[in-house]
Amino acid sequence: MAVFFLLSGEKPPLSYSELRHLVKVLGGVDVERVDERVASAEVDDRLAAEIVHRSAYTRLAAVWLGVGRNYEDVTFTENLAEVVEGRRSFDVSVYEVGGVDVNSVDVEKKLAAAINAHIPGMRVNLTTPDARFVAVITLSNCFIGLLIAEKPKHYFSERKAGNRPFRIPSAMQPKLARCLVNLAINSRGSKVLDPFAGSGALVIEAGLLGHVCLGVEVKTWVCNGMWRNMQFYGIGLGHAVQGDARHLPFRRFFDAVATDPPYGRSATLGGIPFKTLLKAFAEDVVNVLTDDARLAVTVPHTAYHDLVEAFTDFRLLEHHDLYVHRSLTRRVVVMELD
Repeated sequence: MAVFFLLSGEKPPLSYSELRHLVKVLGGVDVERVDERVASAEVDDRLAAEIVHRSAYTRLAAVWLGVGRNYEDVTFTENLAEVVEGRRSFDVSVYEVGGVDVNSVDVEKKLAAAINAHIPGMRVNLTTPDARFVAVITLSNCFIGLLIAEKPKHYFSERKAGNRPFRIPSAMQPKLARCLVNLAINSRGSKVLDPFAGSGALVIEAGLLGHVCLGVEVKTWVCNGMWRNMQFYGIGLGHAVQGDARHLPFRRFFDAVATDPPYGRSATLGGIPFKTLLKAFAEDVVNVLTDDARLAVTVPHTAYHDLVEAFTDFRLLEHHDLYVHRSLTRRVVVMELD
């Protein structure tokens, strides 16, 4: 079944990469980016809903029912009546994307009339509709679909760094943490390691997604705080270990590494140059990984070449730059064990 996904406006290229990898890992096919923030794939309802729930940067999924250059020029698919069979009422929600400015109420009325013309038996119900149609309007297209799933507003709010019971400076926010986990896994059952876990953002997201996960933190008091956060969010499959990422006490157990090394934090680095830390970590982490393991890591874009030089046992798959502030642009790097 053809489904379209609305991607977040924060980081469209990274959003698409996350979606593309999730579709591949979870069993869908034929992912295609059809607009800057809209992508399509062949997936069923259950899988589409799982992707919306699991992803960091996918806002909604809808059964593809029509497309046009604008909302007055939409061509509906032939199976429109079949898709909504058994449903007697509907409403229409409009999503304006990429600077589009339309009269949403007018669009909703015109699309409702068009739907009624194709399916005369359905009636508009704005309170408890049996079906919810969505119109995603971009600068160049209007996509019409039957809503499958939508991520709730403020989905990540309670897990933001400042809202966790244990807090430290420079902690990763949950949305990016979840994206890194999704880029690192190769199955629903992937076991996830964060060797620079800090307050546990990545481990928490991995645990909430149902992965066996483990965070390693060199400082005892921070490790204890990470465990406190994990317990607060109910991470039953998670573990916190006080240890050194350069000397990991595991062998061939993990399928995925998602991590944010402590660049630019001299106290955490303990005087060790970041390049040296990366090299030592890269040499040791290969011993804890299974075949075809993946790694998703963030580094300052200025340290990218140091990362590539250190991880000689890995094949580079992709990278994405995320502007943070004038003196820091993060680079998300995805690699696979060669």
